[in-house]
Amino acid sequence: MNLTQSFRKLTSSYYRRVSRSFRDLPRIPYRTVVDAGAHKGSFADAFLAVHKPEKLVLVEPNPHLVEQLRTKYASRAAIEIAPVALSASSGTVDFYLNRQSAASSLLPINPENDRWFGRKLDVIGKVTVPALTLRDLFEQYRLASVDLLKLDLQGMEGAVLDAGESILPRVNAIYTEVLFESLYEDAWLFFQLWPYLRQRGFTLCGITNVAHGHNGDLLQANAIFRRDK
Repeated sequence: MNLTQSFRKLTSSYYRRVSRSFRDLPRIPYRTVVDAGAHKGSFADAFLAVHKPEKLVLVEPNPHLVEQLRTKYASRAAIEIAPVALSASSGTVDFYLNRQSAASSLLPINPENDRWFGRKLDVIGKVTVPALTLRDLFEQYRLASVDLLKLDLQGMEGAVLDAGESILPRVNAIYTEVLFESLYEDAWLFFQLWPYLRQRGFTLCGITNVAHGHNGDLLQANAIFRRDK
């Protein structure tokens, strides 16, 4: 850490907060990063506060948010916007737009979410969007390897990783949303995803941003995995 970063860490509450979010990431250089499920760029902003990747690909299927991301990062040469959904197959897919945009997904949402989260999380529309597998994303965006693959796909994480299994040896770390309840139809739960990645050479090294329902039940979190060398 250089002197500028040390000063920021001491004086900026935001910097300290995002540093804690990423403290379990492997201590490796982050030259190439994929942020799948970029939404409005909050993860990208936080990551850029503590790391300076040479290439950051923001993957977002929501057409409205894609335009926001293009405007927001127009001056950042290191950032590319991929206006697609990551999916189990390439082509086109239906994307369910939720009243809460962060809950939009390729998968139908479980109506129980309203009770778990204490707010309306209903679908208000559907759009057809282009989709890529992980392998095709790597090919189209010239990704020989990725130091960090961030996934926030509202239940599609397991299906995307499984379809892109052959790509996983080219990924050094994964930062992914994990579910402890079936928030979406056919979504993989944490207890399916963890052994799947462990069998493919990844070690769980951290869990952050744990979310509980109104009744105290564990609902979701972010998990960090590193690839064993």
